[in-house]
Amino acid sequence: MDDLIAAAGYTADGPGVALVVRSPSGILCAATGLARPDTPFTVGTLSYLGSVAKQMVGVCAAMLVVEGLLDVESPLRQWLPSLPAWAATVRIRHLIHHTSGLPGDPELQDRIVESRWDSPSVLRALAACPDLQFPPGSRQEYCNAGYICLATVLSRIADTPFPDLARQRLFEPFGMAQTRFCPDAPPSDAAIGHPDVAGDWPLPLSIGDGGAWSTADDLRRWNDALMPGSALDDRVRALIGTPDPYGYAWGIAVSRVDGALVHSHGGSWSGGWTARTVRLPEHGITIAALSNDGSVSRMVDLTNRIRQSIAGRP
Repeated sequence: MDDLIAAAGYTADGPGVALVVRSPSGILCAATGLARPDTPFTVGTLSYLGSVAKQMVGVCAAMLVVEGLLDVESPLRQWLPSLPAWAATVRIRHLIHHTSGLPGDPELQDRIVESRWDSPSVLRALAACPDLQFPPGSRQEYCNAGYICLATVLSRIADTPFPDLARQRLFEPFGMAQTRFCPDAPPSDAAIGHPDVAGDWPLPLSIGDGGAWSTADDLRRWNDALMPGSALDDRVRALIGTPDPYGYAWGIAVSRVDGALVHSHGGSWSGGWTARTVRLPEHGITIAALSNDGSVSRMVDLTNRIRQSIAGRP
């Protein structure tokens, strides 16, 4: 594990990284680098998940569908009436699968007056957009605003702020004691984004597209909960494991790599954090990785090296 971390370019005196890997033979842990000056990055270090949080929103949505509380064919405007008329053509399933046609980050950033990227600011920017980018369902385009809307819808259905909904439905039942959604400010005890890559980006405060903070050890518990044989309702597992024609399933990318079924999702923020979860349901293998380095390519390289090594591939 240490050799693979080094081969991916992480160093003991640079940004930190932590991994927890489960295979049929047991659990492996490794970490290197710094969470803060003079503070090592460990499997218990709190760090930002970025878009890894989307699968948490997807699982919450699937739970409400199974319970009959959420209809994926219901129009977005039913739940968010402040949005323009185009929201009546967007269905909840379009948000789940990134086929909504909602504006992308650059257009929304141009319309955000506040110097922060949070859910209220994004929703106000959406309300000022006169048109969609394309007819809903006509194609797929990854959309952060769609998952911000989705988390808001789930909160209104449950009549509970989404951070509390995720804690009650996911984190407490799965034993993820350190994991939380933070809409106001990053946790004071979290790893800081590495200063070489932090730049002038605002803090990541939106809920749904991101907003969650966790540890590598908690992410291992998350992976465990979504694997076959866990206590998760089989109907929920079936929903989140069934991809659309584009290979996306409720916040999870579904693919076949070297013949193996892979469920994965990465996350990042240009302020200096990356994360990734990888699950091979057919092989009993999971990977949870967190870093306060902003390099997405380094994180993907690392988790790919781990997957190939653990799965016995050359």
